[in-house]
Amino acid sequence: MKISFFDDEPEIYPLQYGGKARTIINLANEFARHQDVDEVKILSRSIFSEKKEFVKSGVKYISMDDTNTMELIAKECQNVDIINIHCCSFTFPFIKCKAKKFYFLHDVLIATADKGSHLDKSLGGDFDYIVAPSEFAKSRYDEKKRLFNRDVECLVIPRHIDQILFDKVPLNGALKDEVPLLLKDVMKKYDEIVFFPNRPVEEKGGKYILLFAEEMKKENRNICIIGPFGEDTNMPDNCINTGWIESDKLKYFYSFSDVTFNFSTLPESFSQVCIESVYCGTPVVAFDSGNIKNLSEMTEEILLCQKNLNSIIDTTNKALLLKKDEIIMEKERTKILNIFNKEKIVNEYIDMYKKALEENNNEKK
Repeated sequence: MKISFFDDEPEIYPLQYGGKARTIINLANEFARHQDVDEVKILSRSIFSEKKEFVKSGVKYISMDDTNTMELIAKECQNVDIINIHCCSFTFPFIKCKAKKFYFLHDVLIATADKGSHLDKSLGGDFDYIVAPSEFAKSRYDEKKRLFNRDVECLVIPRHIDQILFDKVPLNGALKDEVPLLLKDVMKKYDEIVFFPNRPVEEKGGKYILLFAEEMKKENRNICIIGPFGEDTNMPDNCINTGWIESDKLKYFYSFSDVTFNFSTLPESFSQVCIESVYCGTPVVAFDSGNIKNLSEMTEEILLCQKNLNSIIDTTNKALLLKKDEIIMEKERTKILNIFNKEKIVNEYIDMYKKALEENNNEKK
C-alpha cells in the first residue's frame, strides 16, 4: 500500500505548528514502519529545508511551491493508493484518480477572511471519505452536509498518543541536560506552575490568562503561567514567555507543570493538549468547548470550569490537589493510553484504508 499526505499547515517541518501538524508527522512515521505499507510521503508547501526532497524516519518529504503544487498533486493522486488531505486554506482540486481521497476534518470552523479552516473545505471537495477525530466533529459535519445533500461518509478515528514523545518525565529528570534552562529556572523560583501551551489570543482564552495572573499577584501566591506568549509587553511579570516549544520538548513542560490550562473559546474538534497533558501526569483545567466535554467524561484529570475568574481559580485549586495524588494520576495516565494507544489507532487507519481499497476493487468488477 502506498500512502501520501498533502498538507498546508502553517509549518510541518522541521517544526510542527500545533497538534494537527504533530498528528500528520506521527501518523506518517508510524505508517512507514507498518508491515502493510510500502511507501509513505508528505507533500507540503510548509517544508523548510534546503533540499526539495529528502527521507526522514522512512518518510519521503516533498517540498512544494506555487509553481508546482497542482502538477505534483495531479501526479501523486495517480501514483498512490491513499492520499490523506489536510487543507485549511488551500482548496484541493476536483480530480478523478487512482487514489482514494481521505479529507481530515481537523476543526469544525468555517474559514474567515483572514483565517483558513476545515469544515468548509470538507463540504466542498471531491473526497471519498471524511475522517473526523471525534464524534463531536462528525456531528458538526453531518449537520452541515445535510444542507448540501452531501453523501460523503464521515468516519471517526481519534488522534493518538505518541508514548515516546509525550511520556511522563519524573521530577528527578529535571536535572537532565535536555530540559530547557528556562523551565529549570522557573521550577526553582515558583511554588506552582501553570502551563498554557497556546498563544494568548482571544480565541484561545488569552484574556482569562491575564485575569488569572493578575489575581494571583494580588493574592501574593507564588505561582506563574508559562507559555508561548511572544513579545506581548502587556503580560504581567508572572507570565513567563517560553518562546516556541518544539515537539520533543513539550513533555518537559507538561510533566513539570502543576496544571495545564486549555481555554479555547471556539469548539475543539478533539483537543490534543488535554490528552498529552494527562498522559504526562498533569491535570487540565478547561472550558466546556466542543469535544473537551467528551474527554472530561473519560478521565477525572480534565476538569471543566466556567468562563469566569472565580470558577477558574476554584477549579485550578482542585487540579493542584489532583497533581499531588500520584496514584490517581497514574491510573488516569493508563486509562488515556488504553483509549488513545498509538498501535491501536494506527491499525484502525490501516483497516479503514484496506476496506476502502477493497470497495474500490469490487466496484471495478
